[in-house]
Amino acid sequence: MPVEFENPTRYQELLEMLAGQVHRDLVRKYPDELWKARYEEQPYVSLNEEQKLLVRVAAKENLDELLKAGVRIEAPHTPESDLQEERFQVEALLKQGEPILAYDFVRRALKDYPDDVHLRQLQALALIRTGGPAEALGILRQLLKEGHRDQGTLAPLARALRDLAERTKEPESRRRCLQRSFELYEEAYRSNRGMWSGIHAAWLALELGREDKASELAALIEAGVRETLKKAEAEGTDTMWHRVIAGIAAILQRHFRQGFESFQELAEISQGRSGDMAEVRHIARSVLELLGEDPAPLERVMPSPKVVVFAGHMIDFADRKEPRFPPSLVDTVASEIQRYISSVHVAAGFASAACGAPILFHEALLAMGGETHVVLPYGREEFFSDSVAIREDMDWKDRYDLVLEKAKRVIVTSPQRLDEGSVVFRYANRLLLGLAMIRAKQLRCELVPLAVWDGRSSSAAGSVAQTLNEWKRLGHSAEIIDLRKLRKGGIEIRRQPRRARVATKLPAGLTTQTMIMLFADVVHFSKMQERQMPNFVAHFMDAVGRIEKDLDIRPTAKNTWGDGLFLVFRKAEDAIRYGRSLLDCVNRTDWAALGLPADVNLRVAMHAGPVYVGRDPVTGRRTCYGTHVNSAARIEPITPPGKIYVSQAVAALVTALHLEDCACEYVGQMPLAKNFGVFPMYVLQTEAAGEEDTEFSCSGVE
Repeated sequence: MPVEFENPTRYQELLEMLAGQVHRDLVRKYPDELWKARYEEQPYVSLNEEQKLLVRVAAKENLDELLKAGVRIEAPHTPESDLQEERFQVEALLKQGEPILAYDFVRRALKDYPDDVHLRQLQALALIRTGGPAEALGILRQLLKEGHRDQGTLAPLARALRDLAERTKEPESRRRCLQRSFELYEEAYRSNRGMWSGIHAAWLALELGREDKASELAALIEAGVRETLKKAEAEGTDTMWHRVIAGIAAILQRHFRQGFESFQELAEISQGRSGDMAEVRHIARSVLELLGEDPAPLERVMPSPKVVVFAGHMIDFADRKEPRFPPSLVDTVASEIQRYISSVHVAAGFASAACGAPILFHEALLAMGGETHVVLPYGREEFFSDSVAIREDMDWKDRYDLVLEKAKRVIVTSPQRLDEGSVVFRYANRLLLGLAMIRAKQLRCELVPLAVWDGRSSSAAGSVAQTLNEWKRLGHSAEIIDLRKLRKGGIEIRRQPRRARVATKLPAGLTTQTMIMLFADVVHFSKMQERQMPNFVAHFMDAVGRIEKDLDIRPTAKNTWGDGLFLVFRKAEDAIRYGRSLLDCVNRTDWAALGLPADVNLRVAMHAGPVYVGRDPVTGRRTCYGTHVNSAARIEPITPPGKIYVSQAVAALVTALHLEDCACEYVGQMPLAKNFGVFPMYVLQTEAAGEEDTEFSCSGVE
């Protein structure tokens, strides 16, 4: 096809359509070639292949000329065709392992098709795959109430309950949830002949200690799928899921060699379906472990991908006295990074884009076909000036631009650089780790930290040495590409004292620190009657004031105005404890008995970032300033009553810090208040809330 056309099938359809039109013209113009057709006035469809070929050639020339001239050809849009395309796009993103993009896409599609059952089912599935089973349950329960008890509702509902069971620590609650999940999967299999649901039911039976039941289900499923596999092969249709189901069914019956052979056949037909394969690999590995079998053979035929979080030195400044990463080592370091990436099957990588090791890492991963995520501590242009264009004798600009252009995502953690210290770099590195961990969970694969390091300690916040220390403190063991070993032996290393970084002294005694900011607001406070104000102060505000003492938490800063609360915390765990207690206080209090509206409720929002900390010259109170404070304030107005919305930064920190009893579930790209922009938002779920939801789900979903 000499002319670029994004839909080959549509191209052929259009070509045939145009050929029919050209035929009518050719019959008139070329009686010698098509005299009989002209004489008999034959329609195009009745021509033989030789005659059609002549017409197609002429039509193709006409069509190609139109496309070369820049004519844009679009298929006609109908409500039904548009709906089918929306569904297809969501399903494709889920197959590719992009549940967040799938969820954002389906939310937009539902604005045009709010009642489409399939889109709503896909919305729930996308939420589950982002790590949001609790949020998905609301959608699925509503579908059940409407009578949609098909596999598209039952299977995601069962999956959500299973995921909540994994989050639940109480053994009996976990068992009940797994049992209810099994029942729903089995129902989906029995009533809809959904073999994928049947495989999940067999897997859950095994986890519940019923291996006989698991083997029985697996045998029924395998017999059915073998027949449909033969039919699919004969018709030339997609056979991936047939082979997946056959492989897992075989393993459930302890037919391991047969199962691994099925998985071996997946290598060539599962390209571009990392999301699907993550699910398959997770189930197969879990089944082997439940059966007490070594998962190593599975790893050989279906190797687990890795998500790499990367840190590495920049190229040396031209005036650096003591070589660390001299330009002469660029090719050597690039080769070492490439060798490592090719050896561990990397699916995705997270790093900054400074000149030197970070850019080399992105280039190597892109060359291997992996997805790259660039995390910058502040704006692109300013970062380029500070960390890329640092040598006049080297040009990293084109490489920097290309890395950013090819990246799956570019995340800027702070809009601007703070003028004091290295707090923005340490903050960016913390988010780098958390974001990589979130992606690893989505792909159900291992996180691998990798660093290019010279082996020397450093006290500078955000340095490679400090980053490695923090990774180690959080339980991660990094692979190291040692610059000392790679430096040429002829270079004499002269130990000279390093010049200490001179910190900028800020006015008004301000300092910079990463803080977690909490804003809360009473819903419909403006509608409260004047005579209720004394009761509001005496009961509501007094109850809020006691929370700090009850929890033994000391916020760095706090303030109130009317019904608004603003608190600042050094630790994410303190902010989360406070936010949870705040909502618990509101929910458990009988406000009507205290002379207040019975439906008193709160919106709570949290954001984290580097801010200026100091005292307010007017009030004398300790407070914070900066763009991250503004961001936190803009999240609160869009938060639903009774919920805690948190930014992507808080979600990443919670994940990186392995905070117990809490999880952040994605709720979509949200436009913040006062036209502040559109940002990814999460709702904070907790172990306590999850267990209540699990209890209700496991006993109340009928």
